[in-house]
Amino acid sequence: MLTARAGALLLCAAAATLIGGCGSMRVSPDAPPGLSLAGSWKVDPAASDDLQKTLAQMRAEALKIITRNAPYAPARGGGGPETAPAGDAAAARGPRRDPLQHSPMAHVIQTLIERGDFLTVRQHPEEIVFDYGTSRRSFTPGARSVVSAEGGVGDQSSGWSGRGYVISIRAQNGPAVTETYSLSADGRRLVQKLHVGSYELPAVEVTRTYVPTSEAAPRQLPTSD
Repeated sequence: MLTARAGALLLCAAAATLIGGCGSMRVSPDAPPGLSLAGSWKVDPAASDDLQKTLAQMRAEALKIITRNAPYAPARGGGGPETAPAGDAAAARGPRRDPLQHSPMAHVIQTLIERGDFLTVRQHPEEIVFDYGTSRRSFTPGARSVVSAEGGVGDQSSGWSGRGYVISIRAQNGPAVTETYSLSADGRRLVQKLHVGSYELPAVEVTRTYVPTSEAAPRQLPTSD
């Protein structure tokens, strides 16, 4: 099946290109004096990257890798030495399945989409909470821990770096992911920058810009990470 084969090919490419041994980012448990990210925020689409477009670009890259690593597949009918282009063979079997189905990097972007457009930040000296309405994440500035991550578990560190709050997860069997939340220069917007390190695909960076809102985020039973 294309999905299983695509996943295997992408992960093989990851093993060939992944660069290990990255050091941990240095972060501080203390926020800069007077800096607060607290508030209720909503994504400004005009000032943010289109995450669906990001997934489309990743999908196109995944198809390139799959085609490059498996340019030929058995021709329709099988049983003989004849071969046909992999795309033709896939078309003969039916609709092509999503090459990102087994992509750890794509799963990170999909999780970001699932969080929705609302974010409430509650900031205290000993804890910072990112509440998306659909899920909630809490961190102790300066702490390190082992958490669930793409491919199993990963080492997580978070804290203040410069004027931003940084969350870094280095998965044992998946991409390294770094999120930074900071205020714009005028202090009126909250900017989230997400970096997904290269794994089975080239590295991906997206930016989401939030503006203050009085709207209430849709509520669900929150989950924590």
